[in-house]
Amino acid sequence: MTELGACFMKWSRYSILFESKRNGWLLFNTVSRSFLTVGEAQLPAIRAIMADPEGFDYSPFPMLYMQLRSLGFLVEDSKDDDFYNIHKMRTLSFLYGNRSLMITFALSLACNFDCSYCFESSHSGPVMTQETEDRVMRFIQKFKADNLSITWYGGEPLLAFDRIVSINRRLQDMGKNYSASMITNGYLLTRDKADRLNELRVSYLQITLDGARETHNSRRFLRGGGETYDRILENIDGVMASDFRGTLHVRVNVDSRNEDEFAQVYNLIRERYPADFGKRITVYPGFVKGDDHPDHSCFFDPVQQGEFLTHMMEKYQIAPFSLFPERRMQGCILTRRNAFVIGPEGEVYKCWDDVGIPERVVGNVDNLRDWNMALIAEGMTGCSYLDSQECRECFYFPICDGGCHRIRQNNLHSTQPQSSCSYFKENLENLLELHFERKKELARQKREQKP
Repeated sequence: MTELGACFMKWSRYSILFESKRNGWLLFNTVSRSFLTVGEAQLPAIRAIMADPEGFDYSPFPMLYMQLRSLGFLVEDSKDDDFYNIHKMRTLSFLYGNRSLMITFALSLACNFDCSYCFESSHSGPVMTQETEDRVMRFIQKFKADNLSITWYGGEPLLAFDRIVSINRRLQDMGKNYSASMITNGYLLTRDKADRLNELRVSYLQITLDGARETHNSRRFLRGGGETYDRILENIDGVMASDFRGTLHVRVNVDSRNEDEFAQVYNLIRERYPADFGKRITVYPGFVKGDDHPDHSCFFDPVQQGEFLTHMMEKYQIAPFSLFPERRMQGCILTRRNAFVIGPEGEVYKCWDDVGIPERVVGNVDNLRDWNMALIAEGMTGCSYLDSQECRECFYFPICDGGCHRIRQNNLHSTQPQSSCSYFKENLENLLELHFERKKELARQKREQKP
């Protein structure tokens, strides 16, 4: 029986002991995100504590006891449940707060590209009219949010550039404190438009490539045919040569057919803009699966995603995403209270994936009543990972925000559910080992730099 501490103790369900391939035994906790190396001499005691934390005699191991307590491996009996309740409270407070308003504008479903995997199959449709713009402005004015976040989306938003300029001017005239993002294929982002990005308050710009030139041109081509790679790269040059104050994020769509081309694009951009890489311009992977998967910011196969990150690090020493778990609490349009996608005719959706699908329309900008509250509630709460007992008890819960909630919502009605788990699941030990070795190498380099 323990002689150190009077409270009942247990081994945290958010702790794991694993044997690293090259670095021996390691402990990791997903709440504190603490690493602890375990020597062979300590291993029997650690295993005995894990098996019976209340019955173990800690008196011969006071320092080990203090380490396990302070780093969250050994916790008071109610501590894990306390963490869950506090995390749920903070997450819901964030998601349901009314101080921020997020609007994604799908100004048109039209696109000048004809990508085979795009979920917007028609690539055509009306552009938002002046009359609809007026209605949207009245809709925005109904919200008393302190901060407004705008995303220009599509289709291809630059096909409606004049509408972007007009809406931007009216938002400034309204005195709104806002920032903007733009998701574009980059083909129409000529230098004259790049020179206006600051005026449009764009701080986040995303442009997509699908790998090296040949692969990209075979997958992201113009409607009616025509290559796009060189024009996009030329326009990226224009953005980087402009006074654009935001960050340009080059998304590289990755699947099993072009996996290693990510490294080619990553190195191309790094070498092309050495002074700005990692600052004004970054490169990251977007995962697609087959020809019928959507091209958007949610990722679909966590196991393959983790394997990809491991491969990039082991073969190319590239870490496009964090190899170390971070606490996440950001949600998405589907899960946040004041977050909407507005289509070209003023129709309102709760997910980018839903644009252009009539049965997924939840309302319109003319009337805040008579919305499809059942569909909204299903996406916000009906599929929430916060109410899942499986998620609550999962070791990965503290470093996972439930993944893509549109997938979780689809799973409610599917006989073949997709995983929305963190990419660390099934890959945690490899990624942690790579992170551990990276830290050791950086520490070694730092020591060598000292005089």
